Amino acid sequence: MIAVISCSCARQPRLPENSMYNVTALHNDSTWFGTAKALRLYQLGSPESVKQFNIQIATDIPFPGRDMPKTPDYTANGCTEECRRSQSLLFYNIPLKKGKYKIARLDKKRIVDNERASYWLVGYSGGAYKKYLFQGRNPGWLRITGFDKKTNIIEGRFAIDLDEDLTLYARLVNDIPPIAKFSEGLFRVKLTDVKLK
Repeated sequence: MIAVISCSCARQPRLPENSMYNVTALHNDSTWFGTAKALRLYQLGSPESVKQFNIQIATDIPFPGRDMPKTPDYTANGCTEECRRSQSLLFYNIPLKKGKYKIARLDKKRIVDNERASYWLVGYSGGAYKKYLFQGRNPGWLRITGFDKKTNIIEGRFAIDLDEDLTLYARLVNDIPPIAKFSEGLFRVKLTDVKLK
């Protein structure tokens, strides 16, 4: 009798090497892409002593209700070059090692309240049109599938559902869903060290 054993070290999905973007996902079942930055913040000593980082993802994909100046030669490029940011997705306090992490646990590590997983729709001038926060829905996880210490390249996956913050002052009220669903998220990004003053 031959037994088949499942292994947790099975090959994880990866962002294709020829991807135009360093992050892709499905957002409410539609293709979504952008540019991610992985930031390791430190104050004193060596940045290598800090064992966690944050991810900031930006895109310029349009959304209903955003007033854009009439610029016929501009097309969304996922913020890979000059960018008129329309959306941001943020994750904080991610351990700098392989593993799967629950967003609820990462959010509990925050020192200040705004260091929590969130998704923002922003106007042309940068003001918040809508804000979504992680409120414990499933899914809510981020997995680090690889970290190359020589190149500082981090690879990973994510899936998260966020709820609209109905307390946001002057929020845009339209038919955009009250839950922002991200699935099949993949990223490959270089870690950048940022010294805080």
